[in-house]
Formats: sequence, structure tokens, C-alpha cells
Amino acid sequence: MNAGNEQLPGLAETDNGATVVMSYGMGVDSTAILLRWLTDPSSRDFDLQDLVVITAHTGDEFDQTLRDVEEVVLPELRRHGVRFIQVGRTQRKTTASGEGVAVLDDSTAPQRLHVDGHKLSDEMLAAGTLPQVGGARMCSVHAKGNCLDPIIASVTAGRRYRHVLGFEAGERARAAKDALFNTEHRTGWYPLLDWGWDRTRCSDFIAETTGRRWSKSACSYCVFAMTTASGRQALVERYRREPQAGARALFLEAVARTLNERQTLIAGSSAAALVAGAGLTEVQAQFDAMLDECEHAVYEVRRLTRRSSVRAHGRGITARSVRAVARGSREQMEEELRECAGERRIGADGIVRHVVRARSEQLPALEHFFVVCPAVVEDKARPGFEVWWQEATTDAVLF
Repeated sequence: MNAGNEQLPGLAETDNGATVVMSYGMGVDSTAILLRWLTDPSSRDFDLQDLVVITAHTGDEFDQTLRDVEEVVLPELRRHGVRFIQVGRTQRKTTASGEGVAVLDDSTAPQRLHVDGHKLSDEMLAAGTLPQVGGARMCSVHAKGNCLDPIIASVTAGRRYRHVLGFEAGERARAAKDALFNTEHRTGWYPLLDWGWDRTRCSDFIAETTGRRWSKSACSYCVFAMTTASGRQALVERYRREPQAGARALFLEAVARTLNERQTLIAGSSAAALVAGAGLTEVQAQFDAMLDECEHAVYEVRRLTRRSSVRAHGRGITARSVRAVARGSREQMEEELRECAGERRIGADGIVRHVVRARSEQLPALEHFFVVCPAVVEDKARPGFEVWWQEATTDAVLF
């Protein structure tokens, strides 16, 4: 983490002595906290000049969320002169000192949200993968946490501060986990737990204060929002209002699914099936247009799962190599695929692949095929892959 002794490029020169730093996610919970503090001075024990509000943009928020923040929250921040810092990434990887983190705006009179820069979806497309449900939310760590940490360190400059997070009354476990990261300088603070406010109470407060119902903050393709029936239905309604967001989700899923038929945004189903089932024809039309307009490539995909080095008969790591062997229009690449090695197969997902080696469960498990995909995925192989592949193919011949 940046020790706070160096000013990050783009940060204002003025130091307002921040002792309260709010990670503002623009959703229901954190918006309720911020609006209450701005409209009800008795709800806080600090002066607003001691507050810094920081947002880390993923670049893939729904337009409605952006409009709500610009029309409701930004005017309040301007009226009260609250410092608002907007940050984002300029590249996939960032460092604790702030390399790769861009300060998009730092102002006490913010006029608009700045969402340009390296998007989380750019990262997903380049890798040909999707955010994963379960374990650490690495998408949030990369796009938000790793951006916020060096900025917070810089604006607090070694002072003790309270770090405000919008965990609502039903999220005590998340607050307890966050508190493990407290230090002699940083103390996590969860006002909604102090107030006993759950998400319904937060939503009602915002409606009472602003006259509008706030939507949940999320990337337009968020896998976590798709884990429940209610979450999927909410996304359907948002896609109906913002078809371009739905089309973007389908595009991300299509790229990842082409390289790995098991990768979809919905476990046991897909966003494509969700959109088709809901009759979202405009979403489908915009998605089809995206496919028609983009360059395509024939990719060679190899995947292997090694034997465990510590457990007999156990599964070790899974690694993948992706390499573009030709580029051109979609029609050209479909013809190019016909010349590739392997058995021509149409998967259950409707995607044509030329399968050189079908996936097996016997270790080492190998998979090798050629497929046409939008040319957005970078050539990439895990270090050591070629050696492992050679070893695995030799084992497969011997056994």
C-alpha cells in the first residue's frame, strides 16, 4: 500500500485532513448512508470537510445507476462541498503504489461521472473468461479494491481514519470479515449496522428523500446477481430498459462459452437462455449486430488438468493455452475452420468446434479443439504449459 507520503498523479494538491473515507459503490446501501449524512447532520459525528468519498468505476454499470448518481448525489455533494474522488484502471494489473490506477476526477464540485478507462469487461474479454461465483470476488478485488487502496493511503497520509462501507443489517458476517483488515490507522465503520438498517429500509429512505427508487449497483453481466430467481428477473427488467447492457452480457458470455462450453453467466443455464425465454428481442438484435460488426478469429484451444502432486489419484491444477491461428470476417473464419484438423462437432450450445482431442475425466485430462470466436481474446498460456502438455500427451500415449 502507498504509505501516503507521495501524491498520486491526478489527486488534488489540497489536503482536507480526511479522517472519514467512504468507499461509495453507488448502490442502495452506500447511497442511503451518504444521503442521510448530507441531509441530516445529527446522523453523523464528524464535519463534512473531514469526509472524502471515493468511487472505483468498473466501467460496466447500468446507465440508470449512472443517471441516478449524477442527478441526485452529485448535486448534494456540490451543495455541501464534499470531496469526491473517482478512480479507475488504465490496465489490467495495478500495484500497491498506484501504478495502473487513474484519478478520473477529484473535486468538491463534481459535474459528472467519469467512466472511461480500462473496463472490467475488457479484462474478461481479453482473457476469454467470466467472473466466478464462490470464494473471493476477484472481479471486485481487481476493479475496485486494488484501485481504492492506494488512493485511500494517499488522502489519509498516515493519519488514523474510519473506512466507511455500506454493509446493511443482514451483512454482519461481511462486516466481521472486513474488520480483520483493521490496522493501527484504519478502522472499518459500518453505519447501517449501527442504525439497524436493512436494504428495504435503505431503499425506503432514498425514496422518501429523493422521490425515486434506487436500483442495485452491479455490472450489467454480474454473475452474483444471477444466482437467484429474483435477481435474474430484476436483470430481465433492466435489460428490457437498457438492451445494450443485455447485449454486452450476451457478448461476454458468448466469447467465454466458445472457448469453454461450461462457462456461462448462470449455473446450469445461460444468459442467452434467460434473454430468449424473456422474449427480449431488442437485446438479441443488438447482440447479433455486435457479432456481425466485429472481427473474428479461429482459435486453437488446449486445456489440461494435471494429476495432483500431493494426493494420489487427485486432480491438480487446470491450465489453458489459447492461440489465434487466423483472423478475418466471421464468414472467412467459418471457412477457415473447415480446413482445421479435428472432428467437426456441433455442441449442445450450438457452437461448431473441430475437436482434435475430446475432454476426458482420466488424469491427466486433455482437451484440444479449434473454434471461431470474436477476435478479442489475447493469445495466452500459463507459464509451464507447453512442458505440461508434452508430459501429459506422452502419459496419454503410454497409458
